[in-house]
Amino acid sequence: MSLFRVKTTECRVGVVGHSNAGKTVLLTSLINHLEHHDPDRFRLGDGSVRIRKFTALKPDAGWSAFHYPGFRDALVHRGKWPEKTRDRSQYACQFERSDWTFSDALLKMYDLPGERFADAAMVGRSFAEWSDHILAFIANDTPYRTCCQPFLNTLSEKPEETTLLTAYKLALANLILAYKPFISPSTFLLDTSGSVAKSSDASVMAATRLAGLELGAEFTPLSAELRQKYPELTAVFAARFERYRIEVVLPFLEALWSCHSLIVLVDIQMVLAAGVGMYDDNRQILRDLFQVLDPGESRFGYLRRNLGKVFLPHAWRPGWITRIAFVAPKMDLVHPMDRDHLESLLKRLIGKLAEDRDGLQARYFNCAAVVSARKLPVGEERVLVGIPYRDAEGRRIAPGAEQRFLVSALPADWPHDWKPGDYIFPEVYPAVPNRKDCPPDQINLDRILDFVLD
Repeated sequence: MSLFRVKTTECRVGVVGHSNAGKTVLLTSLINHLEHHDPDRFRLGDGSVRIRKFTALKPDAGWSAFHYPGFRDALVHRGKWPEKTRDRSQYACQFERSDWTFSDALLKMYDLPGERFADAAMVGRSFAEWSDHILAFIANDTPYRTCCQPFLNTLSEKPEETTLLTAYKLALANLILAYKPFISPSTFLLDTSGSVAKSSDASVMAATRLAGLELGAEFTPLSAELRQKYPELTAVFAARFERYRIEVVLPFLEALWSCHSLIVLVDIQMVLAAGVGMYDDNRQILRDLFQVLDPGESRFGYLRRNLGKVFLPHAWRPGWITRIAFVAPKMDLVHPMDRDHLESLLKRLIGKLAEDRDGLQARYFNCAAVVSARKLPVGEERVLVGIPYRDAEGRRIAPGAEQRFLVSALPADWPHDWKPGDYIFPEVYPAVPNRKDCPPDQINLDRILDFVLD
């Protein structure tokens, strides 16, 4: 810290989003731009702001380090998009901004697995309340009900623990294969060691995955009728539920509760490509998450937060989520004619979640953390150019020559109904310069950082 910078402003930012939404790519590009800041390529403030004295710090105790060097190396030398987030990690750094006269910045960014979103409904609910919530959601949604029907049938019979667990895990496997994200307990999809459910056979998946922490600690939702008839089984499942909530769900959410700002990534193209069911699922999970996080603050909270900045050490300053950047990523995969629609679709999807919160500032962004596709000057035709990442069957292919892609037009508003495959967007190799001090081209990543740091 320089002589005239008499204090440090700490900003804790949680980066969240569903699997493959681009959290790791966003963080990798952002760190690269901060470490080697070029105001002509990453504009902060009025465009003249410079980042000085950037220093990477060790993560806080209990956090694994965000593997920035490895992720960037994979993007450059293996042409590989980073693997999905498998564990919670943190990246901490300190730097000076030329427009902050008396303070330098201590930035802590948290990368959290999106699979845990589905467990948010466990917080503030007992086992009985969670069971009713899950079963009501399944009963009132035809695609979920279809995948889970054998389990629902089992609930109407005299239950055995093994039978219930087998039926529920088969239901969760069917949901995964149907691309439904509401998987709870989420360790069935992503376990605590970072292993991901990958089998294309529901029976194999059900036999090899866990609906809980470990063998002997699994649980399923139980109907009110079964809870009343079989109190001993209910007590066993409730104890396992509580342990899971404490060991898996609360650490995830406590990390978010400690933040001042969130960056919430919503992959609009993925939602369009997957059909209307994915739209409804995303709304439900975000609604549950907002209910638990309860972002925003009162006027008293605003005063208390600012007094804490002045008088309390960093470790003692509580977090208040007062800013949320809702981000539609991968905008380079959308034709420039339609990119404004990304922002409007994002606002429609989020609905009133942010508007109904007092003391919360929310802003909506379209963004490309790594620009890997570009348009051709061919009139109004929706053509993009990039290096294809997968073949027609979805298999990854070796990088080759650039190809042209005809991309779907984005609607100005969400359709009333649409099917998987109605919208198609390319998947291309990342375009990241080999030179480590040359960050990738980006769009609006600088605006997002400005907002969450303000």
